[in-house]
Amino acid sequence: MTCSIGAAIPVAQAGPSRLCSTESYVGIYCRSGRPGLSTRSGAANRRAGDSATVRLIRAFARAHTVPVPLYQRIAEDLLQKIRSGAFGVGSVLPAEMLLMEHYGASRNTIRGALKQLQDMGLVSRRRNRGTVVENPPAMGAFTQSLSTLEDLVSLARTATRTIESSTEQVLDIATARELGCAAGSRWLHIAMTRREGGAPTTLGWTDAFVDLHYAGIERLAAQHPDQLLCDLIESNYGRRIVSVDQKVYACAISGPLAQQLDVADPSPGLKVTRQYRDPGRALVLVTRSFYPGDRYVLATTLVRHG
Repeated sequence: MTCSIGAAIPVAQAGPSRLCSTESYVGIYCRSGRPGLSTRSGAANRRAGDSATVRLIRAFARAHTVPVPLYQRIAEDLLQKIRSGAFGVGSVLPAEMLLMEHYGASRNTIRGALKQLQDMGLVSRRRNRGTVVENPPAMGAFTQSLSTLEDLVSLARTATRTIESSTEQVLDIATARELGCAAGSRWLHIAMTRREGGAPTTLGWTDAFVDLHYAGIERLAAQHPDQLLCDLIESNYGRRIVSVDQKVYACAISGPLAQQLDVADPSPGLKVTRQYRDPGRALVLVTRSFYPGDRYVLATTLVRHG
């Protein structure tokens, strides 16, 4: 069997978000070996072809997994050192030149990492003194009003999260388009439900797709069921979420999802997708939530200016 690259699977276009779907395509075409020239049986040819195709698809998925920037990984390492007490409150971090030598990074990369910590309130830059470790500030929360980022999560605090499953997933074309990600990209898929105030009724179902760099988030999410995944990523890895793109759709809840949410099949509901982005507009986390029509209200206030 032979394989070639053609046109079928959308791939990511380079740009600020790095994970947006585009109209560029890569496809995989295979044809079986000619019987007169093949020494294998037809079944053996098919098995070999299937194996080659799987390897090619896996290689494509690996190639389209967006790496975490070096400045972000350095910021995470410094964050862990601060949390472990290696750099205590009031202490001064090593000078930029020493950090450049230690991490094998440029001055701009080191400054990007330090700015990440400074934006989190963990360090301050002082003239003639260097970078000083500060007491960490209280974490701001998102709330449901959506007028500002400080309003997105009354839901997280009043509804208990239960993780149903967690798997590594390569996004197919349909799912990638739905979430606004690149087809073939790899994510940690965490499926979870929420129940409000300990009630037996399930409030909703959420599929969360997390950057694979943060695979440890599953354990943290189980330990802290009242905190948002984006807050856990920021507090434990230092990756700041500065914007959330939200879309709300009317939908029909049917099949296994209707059974999971204990509603008639089909039933009217809401689908809410959210894209969580860092300061560079890169996608860190995407969630897709389903709620039966009578269990969730999203309130928005519109104010006239001028």
